[in-house]
This record gives sequence, C-alpha cells and structure tokens, in this order.
Amino acid sequence: MLTAARIAAGTLSLLLAHLAVAAECDASAGQKAFQNKCAACHALDQDKVGPHLSGIVGRPMGAVQGYAYSAGLAGAGQTWNLERLDQWLTAPARMIPDTNMAFGGLRNADERKAVLCYLQSQG
Repeated sequence: MLTAARIAAGTLSLLLAHLAVAAECDASAGQKAFQNKCAACHALDQDKVGPHLSGIVGRPMGAVQGYAYSAGLAGAGQTWNLERLDQWLTAPARMIPDTNMAFGGLRNADERKAVLCYLQSQG
C-alpha cells in the first residue's frame, strides 16, 4: 500500500510540474521558432525529412511507425519528456552521436523552452 501511495504521489507531482511548465510558457513564440528552425524538416501531422512531432511529449523515442531512425535513436529505450527534448534540442549529436538529424541545435534556452511549450500544446 505504501508503495502504491508513493507511486501515486510521484505521478501527481510530475503532472503538476508538467502543468506548471505549460502555464508559464509562450506557445505562440514557440510556434514562430518552430516555423523558423524546425519546419523545413518536421511537421506536426506528417513525416517529412524528420518524423512528425505531434504528441512527441510522452512518446517513446524512435517510435513513429514507418520512419527510418538511426540505430541509436531507435534503440534508445526511453520516452521523450521535456528534459530529454531540451537536451536533444540543445545538441542532438551530443545526445545520440549516430543521429541522422543534421541540426546543430538551439543554443538559446528561451527559444528551446518556447519550442517545447509549442510542441507540448500540440498534444
């Protein structure tokens, strides 16, 4: 019983943190940054050069059916959360050295936060 209560409390804490981040972010700035920095290769609802990004928060890494991921990303065995996405957007090749994503990263933390806010708002 105690373990179940701890799991429930931990889950609730994560949910509340997730909602707090969503409440304090600017999805419109993120949409603009997404269009300027990401949309050449990614769309929300369809695969392009990169996989679609709708629903990426909470999705297992390398899990879009039919998309050809690098071995490192396909075998990562993790789920995309805001922290991993922030790390990825900072420097994809530093996180997964064999990535096929030819993008150096978003160095500006506020820009990354805005993009993550936008992606999170897109379900």
